[in-house]
Amino acid sequence: MSSSVSISGAQDASVIVSKDSVAINYENTITASAGASIGNDYASIGAEATIKTGTEASASAGLDGNNAYIAASYSDTTEAHLKVEGEAGYAGVGGAASIDAYAKSGTEAEAHLTVGQKGIDGGASASIGNAVGVDAEGTIKLREASAKGGAGVSIGEHLEAGGSATATFDKGKATVGVSGEVAALIGVEADVSVTIDTRQIQKDTTTVANTVVATERKAENVLVDTGKKVEKGAKDTINKVGRAFKKIKI
Repeated sequence: MSSSVSISGAQDASVIVSKDSVAINYENTITASAGASIGNDYASIGAEATIKTGTEASASAGLDGNNAYIAASYSDTTEAHLKVEGEAGYAGVGGAASIDAYAKSGTEAEAHLTVGQKGIDGGASASIGNAVGVDAEGTIKLREASAKGGAGVSIGEHLEAGGSATATFDKGKATVGVSGEVAALIGVEADVSVTIDTRQIQKDTTTVANTVVATERKAENVLVDTGKKVEKGAKDTINKVGRAFKKIKI
């Protein structure tokens, strides 16, 4: 079992410019957290409580290979979270779940868009006011694919709206997902995303094909060997019958 306690403050402003991108960041926050976790090779569970207050803002734009992106965010909030996470798995198959109970007050806004060779991923959201809520998320993992779903509910004097969609193909993995939220006094949020690893499917297909070919070859060898044995047995029987007729005197 492990545990941790921390209190940190951050004051930072930066502008980063490179050949293909530019990024601007501002942060003036204080964060306190405490958590504990326990687990082994097959399962784990952990809990953490955090509280954070302050202002953060960022903006970035640029090129990532053959993809163009732009993103911006702003928040001036005070929020507290109690989060519990657990996961279990073996041999590439398993699942994970998390629950986040929170209270927050302030203003948040975010927007992002990526377009290019990998596909398109875009969305935006904004919220203002005071709210308490609970978010839950679960993931099922297989060797070939993973499916992720989540839902949340919040209540308070706040207004919140947003949505996003993605359809991308990167390094053999295809991902399709949608999310959306609308909140006025009582809010509901839903997210669904599915990722399929086509490389694993190709690998498994090759393994199955090789097994089929090997089985066919073994069956062919067995049939040939059996045919030879039948042929030899027939010849031996014919020879025996011939010798028997020769011994008969008429």
